[in-house]
Amino acid sequence: MEETYFYCQACNTKITVEQLGLLNEGKCSKCNSLEGFSTIPKGSHDSFENVTMVNESEMLKKVLE
Repeated sequence: MEETYFYCQACNTKITVEQLGLLNEGKCSKCNSLEGFSTIPKGSHDSFENVTMVNESEMLKKVLE
């Protein structure tokens, strides 16, 4: 199975889904931003049709279901 990576939309730091679940209040561990994470690196020329945005409440809801 292929690993999914997420990229901070403020500083482009690359993290795994496990690291994403451990973030303090959903803030980037490198820049402390709350801009969120995407499966597409910041600055990519993607039209955002296939992007997955994740925030802390959605992550917790999926974990607790």
